Amino acid sequence: MKRFSKHNLIRMALLAGGAALVAKVIGAKKEQWTGLSESEVRHKVESGLPDKVAGEKRAAVADKVVATMKTRGLLDEDADETTTEVSEDVESDIAAEADSDDEPSN
Repeated sequence: MKRFSKHNLIRMALLAGGAALVAKVIGAKKEQWTGLSESEVRHKVESGLPDKVAGEKRAAVADKVVATMKTRGLLDEDADETTTEVSEDVESDIAAEADSDDEPSN
């Protein structure tokens, strides 16, 4: 049976600790991104890219990230639908108010 020296045990402990730390950081990042809506993911990706990246490439990168997150089931699909419904309701309310303001009151 092979005996391990103190140095080898310390190296193994540091390696295991480093691997645990990396796993924890990756888990925290995944948690930050999980459950975001598509528009939130796009905004987060595009704002994280350097200014040197052109707009078209920013959109392409965001599209790839969104597609990957959809495939993995990490996006909150209902958030975008709810946002769209609320936006449509607000727009229709604004249009109705504008129409009522345009009509002459007797």
